[in-house]
Amino acid sequence: MAIEEEIKLTAPTADILEALAQDGELLAKCQGTPIKSRHYLATYYDTPERDLLRHHLAFRMRQEQGGGLRANLKGTGGPMVDGLAQRQEWEESLSAPIQQWEALPAGPMREQILAAVPAQAPLVPLFVTDFQRRILLLQWEGNRVEMALDLGEIRALDRVYPLAEVELERLAGESAAIRAMADGLLQRYALTYSQRSKFGLGLALLGVDANV
Repeated sequence: MAIEEEIKLTAPTADILEALAQDGELLAKCQGTPIKSRHYLATYYDTPERDLLRHHLAFRMRQEQGGGLRANLKGTGGPMVDGLAQRQEWEESLSAPIQQWEALPAGPMREQILAAVPAQAPLVPLFVTDFQRRILLLQWEGNRVEMALDLGEIRALDRVYPLAEVELERLAGESAAIRAMADGLLQRYALTYSQRSKFGLGLALLGVDANV
């Protein structure tokens, strides 16, 4: 298990993300590390009774480039405050999709899930996130921050939410570093602090009022 700490910012248009990808100040902090681009397609699941949601957990399976799947479990925790989220996180590689929760590989993720759901309960898809991510690895004064520029959509039922988002994840250094960076970006660009995670936005498409 790891503790993920990140700040999410919402962009009104794709042009803002493009401007960030060409920002000289940000590129200088990359110190020559090239921007990486990846396509992320993930489906979020729960039980028919939504046991994971009741236990403040979110589970997804995401297709990996080059094949394979990555399973991810996060604690949804409390509401986001000024875009900041601090959540427990577990990850596992899968060779194929699973149909029942008991089919997860042995380990902390499986233990956490089976403490909340019936082992033989089926996985019910909730919604899909489909976006292109550009990743900038920023380093300065002992701080390491992964900046992700996400452009795509969230789909649930026949509803679509267009996604244009910036994520700042602290990899090393002080928590104040990502806060200062986020505050600086808000002053220079038409960004706002996100009020909901991708999971929360997907739930909203389903008509579920959950401030996560």
